[in-house]
Amino acid sequence: MKHWKRSQRFLFVMSILALCAIRVEADPVVISGPIVNPGNGHTYYLLSPDTWTASQAAAVSLGGNLVTINDAAEQTWVFGTFAGFGGATNRFLWIGLNDVAAEGTFVWVSGEPLGFTNWANNEPSNTNGDENYVGMYPILFSTGEWNDFNSGPFDGFISSGVVEIAPVPEPATLVLALSGLAGLAGIIRRRRDL
Repeated sequence: MKHWKRSQRFLFVMSILALCAIRVEADPVVISGPIVNPGNGHTYYLLSPDTWTASQAAAVSLGGNLVTINDAAEQTWVFGTFAGFGGATNRFLWIGLNDVAAEGTFVWVSGEPLGFTNWANNEPSNTNGDENYVGMYPILFSTGEWNDFNSGPFDGFISSGVVEIAPVPEPATLVLALSGLAGLAGIIRRRRDL
């Protein structure tokens, strides 16, 4: 009988561990992209569902950040390109806006200034005091209005990060630009000497 109880405990513990292992998700991976936005020349990727923080870490590993939305055209393009991916109507899109450092002070992880917003009515709300990460509502509810959320995931919904990678100028382009500036400085100096 003692042996049977020990075996039951062992099986119970192993079952719990197996269930915990099933809940552990792998890091997000690219499920769509690269796709270039013709409006700004930036490259975008859609990540598999995960939390905001895991999605941002994956974005950095790809050489970018979660998307910075600079204007209505980019908002429309990002939502239209990624919200319905794979026929989904319940996909939240993580963007790079957050107020982790100071409640109510939203900043882009890219460091770009906050000039455009697309908040839904009564948002941001910081419900339950733990909503620090911004995402676009899915097609099911909206046309991509923003809400502040906790880091997720959300039952019954897909929460995918959108990664943005800005093009980096070629070294030759930088050399040309610097030579042009040096030439311009020389012309200005000569005119002053006249």
